Amino acid sequence: MPPSDTSSGLKQRLQTIGPGLLFASSAIGTSHLVLSTRAGAHHGMIFFWVIVGALLLKYPFYEFGPRYANATGNSLLSAYRQQGKWAVFLFMLVIFINMFAVTGAVAAVSAGLLSTMMGLGSIPMPILVAGILLLTATLLLIGGYTTLDGFIKLISVVLLLTVLTAFIAVLVKGPITPVADFTPTSILDEAGFLLMISLIGWMPAGMEASTMHSIWAVEKMRTSDYHPTLKENLFDFNLGYIFTIVLALMFLTIGAFTVYGSGQLLEGNSTQFSNKLLQVFTTHLGSWSYLVIALAAFGTIYGTLITVWDAFARSFVRGIQVMRFEKIEKNPAQQKFLNKGYKIVLPLIGLGGFLLFYLSAASMIKILEGATIVAFVTSPVIAFLNLRAIQSDAVQDSHRPKPALIMLAYLGLVAMSVFSLYYLWNLLA
Repeated sequence: MPPSDTSSGLKQRLQTIGPGLLFASSAIGTSHLVLSTRAGAHHGMIFFWVIVGALLLKYPFYEFGPRYANATGNSLLSAYRQQGKWAVFLFMLVIFINMFAVTGAVAAVSAGLLSTMMGLGSIPMPILVAGILLLTATLLLIGGYTTLDGFIKLISVVLLLTVLTAFIAVLVKGPITPVADFTPTSILDEAGFLLMISLIGWMPAGMEASTMHSIWAVEKMRTSDYHPTLKENLFDFNLGYIFTIVLALMFLTIGAFTVYGSGQLLEGNSTQFSNKLLQVFTTHLGSWSYLVIALAAFGTIYGTLITVWDAFARSFVRGIQVMRFEKIEKNPAQQKFLNKGYKIVLPLIGLGGFLLFYLSAASMIKILEGATIVAFVTSPVIAFLNLRAIQSDAVQDSHRPKPALIMLAYLGLVAMSVFSLYYLWNLLA
């Protein structure tokens, strides 16, 4: 291929980047900053293979999202509707249960980190949370998908640079020397095993993120007025997925090198956890590292807030659309319905999230646990729906996955089902 054609092809691929980074940003909140770092801090590098295994086994189901969107021009919600209204209802139920709790909780964590970073302790937390929600809602309502797309690219660059800086500094410094009486905890004890289950379930994200990704892929095609090739769509997805893998392993290493062997535990809610992590970093590397890890932590959490809030609103409105219209078409009437519905649902989610935080701050962790349990145990069902969608008649042969990817999907489906059933059994027991 001539050099001009090569550069033109690369430029076209770079222009299609967006939904993959949105997916990555929505995924790298709790599962990466909290769970991966805690796994390294409590158990060392043994969780390396757990994380890699989870990301490998769940890869096909997330990949089916952009693949289906490219093949049909519609999101996975259209495929769910073809399989029955119950499938759309199940997905919308998971979204409804999660959207207020997750939005309120992540906004609270963002406010807590901002308060710590900027020394805003004198400002009441509800005011900070309301301010962050108001700012985020304004960005999404005025700028729409285009602004979100550009903003997340900026956050991704900042996040990669800050986490990479911290990661390199930790590697140069080397792992801490274990205390004399340090006894490693087993990965198979109750706390270690539950942490492993959580990592498998939430690495890189809940399974509903695959559907959200397909919605972003459709929205990207609409706003850019360009239908990318399958190769371009998968390039974007794989870039985002690799981003989640790299950051997960970086956070794991950071936790292992700075805490494992010290006898300390990184516990508490996300805000307490982040504050303790900041203290550990400044002790281990020096005061210069405070700003680096603070920016990394805030970028991780705020990126999750703006992406999941947008995804919840788009997913819920599109769920109503596929239930209301027998056939999904690219016509002005349906697009007007989506635009109007988004502008109504988005602020309602923010208001509901704030009220949930304000009225139930002491119970937020329990509320979040309930929401995550529902998402976790329904993940195999959504994964199965994705597998049926990509094998349906709506997907032409040229866009169907190779047999090896389908085999990996079946293996992942079995593994997810076993872990979900065990998690539910352990919870009830």
